[in-house]
Amino acid sequence: MFFEIERDLFYEGLSKTVPIAEKRSPLPILSHILISVVNNTLTLTTTDLEVGLRMTYDAIVHDPGLLAIPSKKIYEIVRELPSGQVKIESTEANRIHISLGKIVFELAGMDASDYPVLPSFDETNKTEVNAQKLLDMIDKTLFAASSDDSRFNLNGVLFENDENKTRLVATDGHRLALIEENLGISLDSQHVVPKKGLNELKRILESIRDNVFFGFEQKNLCVSNQKFLMSIRLVDGDYPDYRKVIPPSNANSIKVNRISFLQALRRAAVLTSDRNKGVNVEINADTVVFSVTHPDLGSARDVLSVEYQGEDFLVIINVFYLMEALGVIDSELISVEFGKEAAPIIIRPEPQDNYFNLVMPMRK
Repeated sequence: MFFEIERDLFYEGLSKTVPIAEKRSPLPILSHILISVVNNTLTLTTTDLEVGLRMTYDAIVHDPGLLAIPSKKIYEIVRELPSGQVKIESTEANRIHISLGKIVFELAGMDASDYPVLPSFDETNKTEVNAQKLLDMIDKTLFAASSDDSRFNLNGVLFENDENKTRLVATDGHRLALIEENLGISLDSQHVVPKKGLNELKRILESIRDNVFFGFEQKNLCVSNQKFLMSIRLVDGDYPDYRKVIPPSNANSIKVNRISFLQALRRAAVLTSDRNKGVNVEINADTVVFSVTHPDLGSARDVLSVEYQGEDFLVIINVFYLMEALGVIDSELISVEFGKEAAPIIIRPEPQDNYFNLVMPMRK
């Protein structure tokens, strides 16, 4: 194997693939990246057996071949190289020489035949979707997915069809995020995509302005374009009936500036603790009062003017859940809907109606 590639291009590919490589696996090969060169094309492949990524770049290939190289070390080496044409050549005993000008590294690798094979996909089962619209839907839901490994069926985002729209739902049992868009995807069943895989997919989609191909097959999600292919193994488990926690309607609501509401929450959060993240939110005529009391630190109170004509309402809410919900909304105004004392609070962007966040109140 012998090829040349621009350092900046090579570094870009490594920066996208290295985070997926498994660092503590009992299988040493999973801490490696598979480098393959043929027909003036470089392919970088990485997998942890749950998420797989293949990146493709143009290169000058003098001698085709493939080799598995330690992901962390090849990344660190290329990161420290200056700009220029990098030459990479394999030698005996699964080693490679990496050189640029007078700089030379030698790095030990592993036999490429031991590297896991990524799932294959039928191109006809994929749908072309807008990458930025897909990214926005993931951004607006992923934060609400559970991080508790014991609740594995909540450790991801639900993808399903609702009439002619694609719906994404995430919940950890204390909050919920739901968004609907017309992506043109036809789903014959529900699919739960794990949190880790979607975080990796987000990194890829952030730099893509065109469409990507999207599809579910063989218990995997596949997303690709001419430059990359990512496979994500789906969560094997039934998703709970999230509709049961969504109230049919809330009797009261306020409309308020999102930034002002968020800033008031941040001020109140200063005096919360890891053990008690609750903030009192009291809604009266024309005002929302935020208050918090810490037995050791002190107390805080903040008043926000709003337009409201209804009954007085008091609830204790996890302030960080509210701040995360507001942080992914990009509208200037939001509506905050509430009903009975123990009912969930719903936050919607205004004037959109295809997205909302739900937060369960804390016990008093």
